[in-house]
Amino acid sequence: MTDDIRYLGVGGHLFAIAAQKSVDYGYDGYMYGFAANKELLDHYVETFNGEVIGVLHPYQFAIDEVNAKKIMEVYDYDWTDEEI
Repeated sequence: MTDDIRYLGVGGHLFAIAAQKSVDYGYDGYMYGFAANKELLDHYVETFNGEVIGVLHPYQFAIDEVNAKKIMEVYDYDWTDEEI
């Protein structure tokens, strides 16, 4: 819709936050979720080394601990409760 890319990498940062929360809660970074469509599922598999598990939903995927760690290394962030 536009030539300007305003939020490049936001999805990766959100995955990094989710991976950190998984670590915080004792799951070592393992996470799973549901993609909105096949194109997004393929993107998660290609970009984040997600694995299609498709048990509860055809677009269900998982990201293991090793790949979660890689995501956290690439997409670092400073968490803050500061409001904009």
